Amino acid sequence: MANPANQQQASRTAHDLLVRRLPGSRKGTVPAHLQRAVHIAETIWRRWQVGPYQWQVKHLRWYLVEETAHLTPGTRYRHWLTARLLVFALQTEEQWRPYLYGPWVRPTGEAGKLKTGRPTKRPT
Repeated sequence: MANPANQQQASRTAHDLLVRRLPGSRKGTVPAHLQRAVHIAETIWRRWQVGPYQWQVKHLRWYLVEETAHLTPGTRYRHWLTARLLVFALQTEEQWRPYLYGPWVRPTGEAGKLKTGRPTKRPT
């Protein structure tokens, strides 16, 4: 896929990547994830001028470290959930997963290893 020419194309690509694949309520969680995905794509495009199909793990890591630093732990967690869905939709989850861990992986902001449990809902 070609590199998007502007930030609107990058955000549209991220939106289209997730729009029909997201599990959850079409009135609550899905619009929130789509809004965050658009924000993530626009922010990364402004910094590096690359769209979702050109992303590398460093782009999402930078977003989670730098751009969510001022947010509350719960909000950072929601941004991480959306980034994780984008990574899954891009089919790069296995390679990128170890690099996307940080204080944002829990709503409380606590560090530590994630426990196994119920499988996460992922885009189909």
